[in-house]
Amino acid sequence: MGSRTAQDALRDLDGVLYHPADDGDEKSAGALAARKTLLDEGVSFRGVDSGEVPWLVAAEPFPVDEELTGRLRSLGAAIFALSDAVQDLYAEGHPVVRDHLDIGVPDDVRGLDLARTLDLFRLDVVVTDGRPMATELEELIGNVGKMHAFERAYGVSATPLFSAFARRDVTRVWLDDELGSYRPEMALMQRRMKEEFGHDVAVDFFSRFQDDGRKGWRFCYVKDFVQYDATVRERIVAGSETLTNPLFSGYGTKGLLPLCWHEDLADELTRRMGQELLDTVRAGTPQATLLPAAPAPETLNSLREARKRTVLKVMDAPGHPEYTWGSRGVFFGDTAANRWRQVLDAVAAGNIPGRTDAEDVRYIVNSLVDSDRYDIDFLHPREATLCTMPRARVRLGPVFSREPDGPRLLGGHATFVNTSRKAHLGRHAICAPIRLATAATGDAPGAVPGSRP
Repeated sequence: MGSRTAQDALRDLDGVLYHPADDGDEKSAGALAARKTLLDEGVSFRGVDSGEVPWLVAAEPFPVDEELTGRLRSLGAAIFALSDAVQDLYAEGHPVVRDHLDIGVPDDVRGLDLARTLDLFRLDVVVTDGRPMATELEELIGNVGKMHAFERAYGVSATPLFSAFARRDVTRVWLDDELGSYRPEMALMQRRMKEEFGHDVAVDFFSRFQDDGRKGWRFCYVKDFVQYDATVRERIVAGSETLTNPLFSGYGTKGLLPLCWHEDLADELTRRMGQELLDTVRAGTPQATLLPAAPAPETLNSLREARKRTVLKVMDAPGHPEYTWGSRGVFFGDTAANRWRQVLDAVAAGNIPGRTDAEDVRYIVNSLVDSDRYDIDFLHPREATLCTMPRARVRLGPVFSREPDGPRLLGGHATFVNTSRKAHLGRHAICAPIRLATAATGDAPGAVPGSRP
């Protein structure tokens, strides 16, 4: 920021704090070209005019250095190993694992596809002190189409990502009927798969699911199959072998990552994963605990006392699934004491803050990790001038694939905000592809398997 002061800052963009970039002339042409390409490719977002990019256009990709790239690769590989170990424990009926992963899952879709393993996932990563901390494991990779558009706009290859779908011979996408807003994303995916691999990919809703033998990408959490009647669910289960990811519901819950911290699982996870892989997961995952359905008064008191180091996340909200993904169901203790008291009152009652109609809500409590701060250049959406968002928090979205020779980091994107702790996509956020350090190593210690036979 040089010698600029807070008085120099502007806030006319949805509360974003920014100022004119110091080297605007050098980068503005590239940013203008990137915006044009993104619009030409057809990026869109619900509620945003089609003639506008739905986020603040970054001037350039976000560079990830060799050390961080290596740590991301190690963390992704270790989380594959954690998922495999947890899935095996689930299959063996371990009560702690089942208590965590069966919450909110309809009885008829519990424990499916246990012979197959997680294929593709994205992590939500906060970078703190230069180290990645995974706050979410997300099996629905919601930015696939954007990665194609980012390649065209910034020159960061998305081929590794789309090759992962091509290797699995994916020629269908089955969408959650409530996620029609992802159609533009899927249209970009369809175009890329046709152009690069000659695959004609059909996109349809799960309510019309039919097993015609073609391989499909499942873009719906298994627990959300509750929206479909029994006949549709039976068809989906019967055709499960055609789907990526498999139908194990544990992938789509916030309950999986916290299991690495559960004291009753420490010995089992060490035996199945090896100490080094378990240590890698724990070093890259904030401490987390599943709260009981009716937290004891002493538990609530400890959350009240530790509020500035605490984050609460909605894990299950019957009838209100919108609170279980994205940032809507995330509550930071680093807020006004009165506000935090209201949050804890809702937790005690099994509600969502401000939503007494939401009942039997379950929460995960996480240790707070704060992001490193970055000064990021972006294109002003109205003035077409280059600006800088100072001290922005970052959330990385690296994508991982299980390949025959082991886990692979395929690429990803970065989201930057300085309006709040919640780094989510929108008109207040800068979004850019990440440019990985190609020379980085960082394979996780120990053996992490490819696909099971």
